[in-house]
Amino acid sequence: MADFAKLLLWACLIGLSAVVPAWADEMIRGQVVSVSGGDVLKLVDANGREYRLRLAFIDAPESGQPFGDEAQSALSAMVLGRQVTAQLHGQGANGFTLAELVEPNGHLVNLELVQRGLAWPDYFDMQLKSEQGKYLGAVAAAQQARQGIWALDHLERPRDYRARAGQALRWWLYAVGALSSVTLLGLIFSAYDTRISAWLARQDELTKSSAEAHRLSRIKSEAEVEEKDRIREIANLEMDRLAAIRRASEALCKEQS
Repeated sequence: MADFAKLLLWACLIGLSAVVPAWADEMIRGQVVSVSGGDVLKLVDANGREYRLRLAFIDAPESGQPFGDEAQSALSAMVLGRQVTAQLHGQGANGFTLAELVEPNGHLVNLELVQRGLAWPDYFDMQLKSEQGKYLGAVAAAQQARQGIWALDHLERPRDYRARAGQALRWWLYAVGALSSVTLLGLIFSAYDTRISAWLARQDELTKSSAEAHRLSRIKSEAEVEEKDRIREIANLEMDRLAAIRRASEALCKEQS
């Protein structure tokens, strides 16, 4: 039974290792080498390994939204080119690893952006409920102080903005595809129209050539008929002349006899 219990324990550990990524909730340290937008960055650790990170539990405005540039500038000022500590929280969308970032002065970067009104608290699926309070408290304080995005009369969450932009892009791609199809069909019809026009021109030339050959053949045939009639008429006249000479000769012979 003891051996069976050990085997069962090992099986459970192997199963958990297959379900939970090895780097989940791992702590890493490295230098931030690039920042993209207000919540995406690239970190390189001491061993030269690169990590594509997205700040966990927040959603910063996109570059096309109000305060999108301010969010990127604030993130760059806090971490770009500096050594930071990242607490990894699993895999996010588009291949990014979700992380909470602590900058050299000890400030939690994710929370700092929310406090400045440069990000929404969001994506709590992988966060402990006991940890959600600090983010919700930070956003409440930013709203009360009308910091950053909370000073705007009209707010649109980045996820809604991305969905709307994605829909607009899809419609644009549909329109481009339809226009390309029409253009392609036009080129095809134009090519075929050129070929058809050339074929019709050749047929017209053949028809004209055939008509001219027929006309020349008719003229030749009529000329041959006229020539035959002329020869026949000459022959008839000659026969009449010879017949007249013979009759005259016969008459002369009778008179002499």
